[in-house]
This record gives sequence, C-alpha cells and structure tokens, in this order.
Amino acid sequence: MGGDRLSDLRGTYQVRAHQIVPASAAAFAGLDVIRCFGFDVLEPNPVRRRKIPGGTVKIVFALEGTFEGRSLDPTALVIGLHDRAGTAGHAGRMRSVQVQLDPLTAHRLLGVPMDELRNGAVELAELHGRLAQRLAERLAETATWPDRFALVADYFRARSREADDSADRAITHAVRQLRRSAGRLPVADLAAETGWSARHFRRRFAEQVGLPPKDYGSLLRFSAALTALTNEPSRDMSVLAGDFGYYDQSHLIRDFQRFAGAPPGRLLGMSMTHSSNTAVAGAT
Repeated sequence: MGGDRLSDLRGTYQVRAHQIVPASAAAFAGLDVIRCFGFDVLEPNPVRRRKIPGGTVKIVFALEGTFEGRSLDPTALVIGLHDRAGTAGHAGRMRSVQVQLDPLTAHRLLGVPMDELRNGAVELAELHGRLAQRLAERLAETATWPDRFALVADYFRARSREADDSADRAITHAVRQLRRSAGRLPVADLAAETGWSARHFRRRFAEQVGLPPKDYGSLLRFSAALTALTNEPSRDMSVLAGDFGYYDQSHLIRDFQRFAGAPPGRLLGMSMTHSSNTAVAGAT
C-alpha cells in the first residue's frame, strides 16, 4: 500500500484502509506476552485519538509512518504505564507491530526501573543497544506478519534467557491481589502483608510496576469500570460506581476525568483507544 491516493481515468479518490492482524498464541508460546498485533493503516488525513491508559507496557516496533510527531524510520518505542489521559496520532500512514506486556514482565525483560518510564517512552535501542535497532530494521524488511511475529518472539525468548528471574515475590503477590480485586484492596493492607514499611513498599512497587500501588489500583478499577460501561452503555452511573467500589457517582466521574479526560457519558461518543479491552491501529 504505497502513497495516499489512487488515480484512474475517472478522477482521484481518497484511500482509507485498516488492517489489524493478531499474532497467534502459538507464536509466543512460553512467553509472558499479553497481546501482539500487526497494524497497517492508511488514512487520507492525519489521525488523532484520545489515549486512555491501560495496565500494560507497550513496545511499538514502528516500520513506516509518523507517530506522535516522530518520523518513524524503523525503530522501537517502549511506552511505560500512564496515569492520565492523553492523545496519540499519526500522519495518516502507520505500519507497526505492537506488543503488550505485563509491567512485571517488562521490568524483568527490559532491566530498568519501570517508574522511570511513567507517562513517557524511550527507544528500545537506548536500553538494549544495536540488537534492538537491528530487530526493527529486520521487521521493516520482512514481508509477512507471521514472519514479523516470529522475529519479535525470538527476540523476547533471547531476552528471557538473559533476564534476571529472581522475581520479587512480595510485589508479585501484591499485584495479583490488586488485579483480583480490580484495584479495591487498601494499600495499607498490602504493605502490612509484606512486613515492610509503607514507604518501602510504595518505592519497591513503583520501581517494578511503574506506578505507586494506589495509582495502579485506581487505574485497574477505572479500566474495569470502563470495560463494563463499554459493554453496557445504558448502565446507571450510580450502580456502576457501587459495583466497582467508588464512594459515589462523583468519585467515579473524577476517576474518568483523570484517566480518560472526560466524564463517562461523553467518553462513549469519542474515538478512543484503551489497551485493556481494545486495540486500535496507531494506538498506545
């Protein structure tokens, strides 16, 4: 798909094409990868979408196009956890492979404090050097999505063999507890289970996850509420608030304003991306 217009004897027509290709589970067998997608998008005009944070770390292998104002020669961006709404976009042409990782897996594979990536992004080559840059170049040279997915999987398998497997069990347990409760467990209770001081627990948690435990729990609760609302748009807001442990409807609306930049009703009518329940081409 080259260029942004096609011409024939009858005139010139704008082209709009979207291809979203999910990798098979078999391609990433044995790896802690949540999702991997191929994106190929052609729009006649620049695209901007509201970016809603989810609970995953993303690695975007950009093959062609522009992304958030950057010219995308083959490169790879690591996008950390965000705790506020934003926007993302491209100039109309975007081809990429996007991998979504659990924050603890990302911490183990990337080998950096995840809170350094909070609300930000860094090129993978800055973390892993020439091997990461060469992978992005090879992906751009590769013709098919299955072959691209295989290259990405091979890279992560190699990183997994080299990574430090001494996971912090206390933090792993705390993360699992927060997820099971959709972010509703009190942080003080989680810290008490570790036997650490609250300050030490918050520091260790943020280093390995990317957000402090209170913020991460709030994000999990918001994501669960947004998914429920997306599945049932007519749901009563006060009932939704009660179902997900908010004090009241105004508390729920404040969280939506924080993480989505809009109240629930207005949000449903917007073009948005939310990594916990949907993947949209060019999204972060």
